[in-house]
Amino acid sequence: MNYVKLGPIVKSVDVKRTRDEAFAIFVNDIARWWPLAHTRAKDSTGEKTVAIVIEAKVGGRIYETLNTGETRDWGEVLHIEIGRRLVMSFQMGRPKAASGDVEILFEPLDAHSCRVVLTHSHWERLGDQAAAMHAAFDRGWDDVFLGGFASFADIGPH
Repeated sequence: MNYVKLGPIVKSVDVKRTRDEAFAIFVNDIARWWPLAHTRAKDSTGEKTVAIVIEAKVGGRIYETLNTGETRDWGEVLHIEIGRRLVMSFQMGRPKAASGDVEILFEPLDAHSCRVVLTHSHWERLGDQAAAMHAAFDRGWDDVFLGGFASFADIGPH
């Protein structure tokens, strides 16, 4: 097998929130801003995602809960600095050993806004599927992160 080295995907968005507020929204309100079309549940089988949780501690799970009560792991918190930085494995429906890492940094811009920078790396862990997954997530993070998170952070409850 011949692999092409893929660089990380980096996305950023400025939001009208302090970094502490943006961090709290990212972690605590993920079920409210993450577009449900971008979950692992499949409507054709009657499965629906009813909750998405980030357990905000090192080793904490990131998972979705379905209407059936089943949970599906998305990843694990690898590092956390409340209000500043979150690093998590992100399984993308794959085994833990084939997960990427996602780092989210919260950088203050002024007293009322911040820049949120998302970096998704370690595509080499996906083997033959790395290039296709990289392309899909490069587009997907635009919808999920730039679309869902930024819209909710800017117009959600203050």
